[in-house]
Amino acid sequence: MKYAVALIAAAATSVVAMPSLSSASKTTKRDQCTFGTYACLADGSGIQICDIEGNWELVGACPGGTICEYLPQNGYDLPFCTTAPTPTPTPLKKEKAKKRDGSTYNWCPTPGQYTCDGWNAIQVCNTTNGLEKVGNCPNGSHCSYINNIPYCVE
Repeated sequence: MKYAVALIAAAATSVVAMPSLSSASKTTKRDQCTFGTYACLADGSGIQICDIEGNWELVGACPGGTICEYLPQNGYDLPFCTTAPTPTPTPLKKEKAKKRDGSTYNWCPTPGQYTCDGWNAIQVCNTTNGLEKVGNCPNGSHCSYINNIPYCVE
């Protein structure tokens, strides 16, 4: 019995001292992430998870038309594939154009296009390429773009 315990202790010491093939052949990345942590890929194209060895592994790519964003969920910010936000268009510049009678008006390139007129109003480009105010936003709201269309939002 004494010899069996000594033999087991000697074997355990040699196993602990000898590096495993997998850890010797790979560079350790344990500092890069914490096991079980989810994160967006740097370019937002998918979601990754930190494996038991501290390496990031791809969980999956986000479907077309979506990007990975962190959203609050149960007190944490977790990565989700969400609809890619549409860029907010720049409001049209009020370029002055001259009418035949010599007066000026605000020129716009696309008749029928609605845009925000500053912070609290909506305007439209009319058929003669002139900007016309459609109306002011109600109190407590402002003009903002949703899917490239201006709305009065709170």
